[in-house]
Order: sequence, then C-alpha cells, then structure tokens
Amino acid sequence: MTFFSKLFASAALCSLSISSPVFADATVRYGELQAVIDAINDPDPVMRLAQLDEILKKGDATEVQLAIRTAFSVEDPNVRSLALRAHFAGFKTFVITAQLPEDWQKATESTDKDMVERVSNNYLMRLFRDLGYQFSFEAEYPSSENLEFRVKMLNNPRVSDEYIGSGNIRGGMITVATPFYFSSGDKACSFEFTRYEGFALKGFGSCNVDGGFLFPATLQLFDDEKPAGKN
Repeated sequence: MTFFSKLFASAALCSLSISSPVFADATVRYGELQAVIDAINDPDPVMRLAQLDEILKKGDATEVQLAIRTAFSVEDPNVRSLALRAHFAGFKTFVITAQLPEDWQKATESTDKDMVERVSNNYLMRLFRDLGYQFSFEAEYPSSENLEFRVKMLNNPRVSDEYIGSGNIRGGMITVATPFYFSSGDKACSFEFTRYEGFALKGFGSCNVDGGFLFPATLQLFDDEKPAGKN
C-alpha cells in the first residue's frame, strides 16, 4: 500500500469513528502523520524512497519535517541522502562543532606549564577559541535534487564572495570545504561526516593552519537537539 493510499484509508477510518468535529480533525491528522512514519519505514527500499520523494513534493511542512526526521533513523543511504538534501534545501544555516582529540584534551589538563603554554599558543587551538569551537555556516542550496551547495562561513572575520566554500552530499556522507581569513592570511578547513548518532552527524575536520591536526567534529541537524560541545 502506498503512502497516499494509507493516508486515504486512515482519514476515512477516522472520519467514520469520531463524532466531535474538533476531535475528528485531530484524529484524522494523527492518521496522516502516522502514515508518514509508516511510509518511511516501508520494508521495500525502493518504495520508501519513492514515498519520501512524494512527501517532499507534496510540501506539507509538518509532514516534510516528520519524514526527514524519520528518515535519519532508517539504515538506508539512499533515503538518508534524499532526507539530507531536503534538510539543507530547507535550512539556511548550520553549525559544525569542533572537539579536541583525546591527546590534545589531556595536554590542556596537564600539570606541565610548558606543555599547556605550547598547546595554548597552537594556531588551531587559537582558532577554536576565537570561534568558540563552532563553525557557523550559511547554506545556499538550490534544491533537494542537487548534490552540491554553496556555503559561507558566518563567523569568518572577513565575509565576502572571496570566501565562498562548498558542500557535497553523496549517499549518507556530507563533506564541507571552506576558505576563511585567520591570523593575517587565507586559510581553509574541510569536514567529512559519515556516522549518525540520532540527529547528529559525526566525522572529522582539518584546517591548514600551522600546527594543525585532525579533530572530531559534529554537525547537528536540528536546533532543538542538545549541541555536542567540546570535550
């Protein structure tokens, strides 16, 4: 049974069983939203992809949001890819939170004052402090049919068309690369996210600053979820 046939059946059943108009409307809506969840969890991978596509085209804001959230819980790279593209097409901003690798975190807590000073003066650590460990971006995503989109780093001290980066969504993987200005020079950072934890994407980032190192990074998909923060 397709998404829209489930939707029709749920609406018909609810309208027959409820007498109060207000309560009937709420119950019918419940059936419609439950049909969205059922559609994204369809056992047929082609059907759930087709039904997600139809829900996105229908354009009901509540159903689209519910479908996207549900899609992130499905172990299906094609469904997740479409949901990611729809998410970035609908949201103008996103935040990537940097975290310290375990060895760097331990170094910051060291009792060796020289080590703490060296860590504190590291260029990447200075960048993290300046940004509050958060890279804020504005996304210019043309539509959910595209794989690539433009990004602009909002907490870059010099925001101009000269510092436009790019994002890419392939399967369930997101990559983001952005130029920015730091410490009297042009720099760049890149991120790759492949692992899902709830509504957060986990991956790694790197920046071409002096003393740079690979660091864990989190991309939170929805603002109402608790941000990852730094270790």
